[in-house]
Amino acid sequence: MKLSKSFEDYLETIYLIKEFKGVVKVKDVAKTLDVRMPSVTGAIKKLASLDLVIYERYGLIKLTKKGENLAKEVYKKHDALFVFLTKFLGVTKKVALEEACAIEHNISDLTLKKLKKFIEK
Repeated sequence: MKLSKSFEDYLETIYLIKEFKGVVKVKDVAKTLDVRMPSVTGAIKKLASLDLVIYERYGLIKLTKKGENLAKEVYKKHDALFVFLTKFLGVTKKVALEEACAIEHNISDLTLKKLKKFIEK
């Protein structure tokens, strides 16, 4: 399933908030992504229609198994790119965070596989 950059960012954000806080609320996602709460609600409804999240109005947001798997894929891309940019290219963490996020949505599986292999050497 190919999602837009925006929806991938939402999934990754939900996944990371869950990992750090244990529960995910609309306001947490809005704050993290620096967007308005109605924007988050709209995106969450769309993700729910794709069976990627479970959400009840004013309730917690939970990833489905399918949503969690997609979120982990996006995060793994981000993490590998972040490591490469900081460790091998000497890019600052702030810049690496932004650029890893931009690249993660466009990098092919083959290139990512080769990048990971390079990092592991």
